[in-house]
Amino acid sequence: MAVSDSQKKLARRLMTFENSPKSMKEIGEITKNKNVEKIIVGMPLAARGETEQTRKTQKFIADLRDGIKIPIETMNEIMTSKIAEKNLEQSKVRDRKKIIDQEAARIILQDYINYNSDSCEK
Repeated sequence: MAVSDSQKKLARRLMTFENSPKSMKEIGEITKNKNVEKIIVGMPLAARGETEQTRKTQKFIADLRDGIKIPIETMNEIMTSKIAEKNLEQSKVRDRKKIIDQEAARIILQDYINYNSDSCEK
């Protein structure tokens, strides 16, 4: 999970969740406590079409929508794990495995922010 700053310009890593009913409750609490207006979920897309991971992500989004009543959008997550690994390596983070998903989430959210701020300026 990642969150943006109050000006919606910069994303930062927050935490990692396992996909479980307990996590859905925690995500709901965080969205309430941090006044989250929208959730962006990384969607695994492949050139060959829908994958098993795509279907799992769609199920996760459906479960999230059942419990959290704020807008949910998706953003292509292609290559974010590789970019996250490279970012963490360059930053000399020692235990990258613990935060690679957080860094990937940060990249997805930052891409979403950048894409939407660019389209607003046009």
